[in-house]
Amino acid sequence: MGTIVNGINGGISGKTGSVIGSSWKSINYLKGLYKKSNKPATEEQLITQARFKLVMRFLLPITSYLQVGFGQKKADRLTPLNAAFQFNLPLVIQGTYPSFTLDYSKMRIADGAFYLGPPRAPVYADEELTVSWDMTNNDIYKTADDDGVYIICYHPDQDEFLAPASVPTRSAGTVTFGVPTHLLGGEVHMWIFMADRKKKRVSKSSYLGLIQLS
Repeated sequence: MGTIVNGINGGISGKTGSVIGSSWKSINYLKGLYKKSNKPATEEQLITQARFKLVMRFLLPITSYLQVGFGQKKADRLTPLNAAFQFNLPLVIQGTYPSFTLDYSKMRIADGAFYLGPPRAPVYADEELTVSWDMTNNDIYKTADDDGVYIICYHPDQDEFLAPASVPTRSAGTVTFGVPTHLLGGEVHMWIFMADRKKKRVSKSSYLGLIQLS
């Protein structure tokens, strides 16, 4: 793939001969046309495809969270989804092909240097999850009461995500949200991270563990 510098005719858009011109974030690109191969994939290619598919399948449904959590990572070159994919791919795959699984404890939903504070263990009771966090502001990191607190859960058996209906603030100190009936009796992995009001400064996410919903 080549990058085009605007000339007197500007960038190329669409198919031109054997190449396709496109633009992303004001950067013009030239890409060769895809050529379908009749050769069977090698084992190495199958392994790579399986790894890519497993990680991307997890990340795609939580794109809105990644837009905050990875929105500042190589923003001039990568989408938040691709930044999260590149970050997590070397870390979260475990097992051997074709039985790869994800190590959820290593999965990062956000990455940054903003202050999160020490994580606290979630509590499940009466079909509700409660998550609490440190409300204390940090002068060095310039945290504020209206910093957003992002919480997300993943139910592996049902392959579903669960989160509070709205984003609480640092000053709230806690949030409680219900668990749908069809998820009860299982277990969820949970993560938390924080971001300032403008979503420009973001903490790294903290894995809160595996919580039994029973």
